[in-house]
Amino acid sequence: MSELSSKQRIMEAAAQLFFYNGFNGTSIRSITDKASVNVSMIHYHFKNKQGLLEHMTVDYFENYLDLLELLTEQEDDLSSSDVFFQVIEQIIHYKYDYFQFSCFIQRELSLDNMFIRELFSTYVAKEKFLLEKITESISKAWNLKSVEREVFYIQLKSLINGPFVYANDWQEHYHWDQSGYIFVKKYMETFKKWFSFK
Repeated sequence: MSELSSKQRIMEAAAQLFFYNGFNGTSIRSITDKASVNVSMIHYHFKNKQGLLEHMTVDYFENYLDLLELLTEQEDDLSSSDVFFQVIEQIIHYKYDYFQFSCFIQRELSLDNMFIRELFSTYVAKEKFLLEKITESISKAWNLKSVEREVFYIQLKSLINGPFVYANDWQEHYHWDQSGYIFVKKYMETFKKWFSFK
């Protein structure tokens, strides 16, 4: 196997195990067993388990924030409800494509853990800035007052992250192995109803 494929297999195995067992509940041995690679590959690619998590977090957030920045370039069009909903749909698609790691991140952000806070804080602050930028145009178009805009941002962020914060609740009603396209389509139909302003 090439270096790239072994590295990718390690990251995919780690995402699944972090999702089910948490970071502290996942051993290097369990990751390498699941990825079918030698333990030395963790050291070769990431140095250790913490290095693996840091690499996965950087990779996830850098790509996610690149997407958000690209979407904010449509700022003039974001006052259109249709464009706004298309932007939100792309965000949910991204998070769904990395479902297990998205769930893991949301869960870890709720914990009082210094390492996690330091690892995620810069990215979370930038995400907040970009999401607020995305909501600003549509808030003006919908004539939302200052307080309403703040509430709108909180509601929006909750709906974007909801499927990944409450994954167990969702699994009672939805099979995650179904197409991501089908899930996002159904989710956006309900999402639009929540934000159906006149």
